[in-house]
Amino acid sequence: MDAKRKPEAGFTIVEVIIAIIVLTVGLLGLVTTAALVTRMIGQGQRSAVAATFASQRMEVLRTAVCDPARRTAGGETLLRGGAVAATNNWTFTNVGGTTWRITLDVTYTTVKNRSRTDRMETSVIC
Repeated sequence: MDAKRKPEAGFTIVEVIIAIIVLTVGLLGLVTTAALVTRMIGQGQRSAVAATFASQRMEVLRTAVCDPARRTAGGETLLRGGAVAATNNWTFTNVGGTTWRITLDVTYTTVKNRSRTDRMETSVIC
């Protein structure tokens, strides 16, 4: 009797190796993306803390600008866990008559321990 050979079902070793390579490349891409997202979240947290710190100080300065005794330049530092999280420096400038400009610079550390400074300005009529 002549039995016909059935083609065997399954994958060849070449197909398995190619599938493993494709999966490995995909996983490496996910790991790289996860690390980038983690750094971006950390940067966002630092930036949000600095912005909140500056915003709170700006609200205090807006109420102080019309009182000549409280209208002095200054600075303050926010500490978190013993480390400097942000530093505020502000000035008052008379732009004419009873109009004053408040300039507030907030400085904070970025991901790579670089320093970044953002500026907030507003004008107040007394």
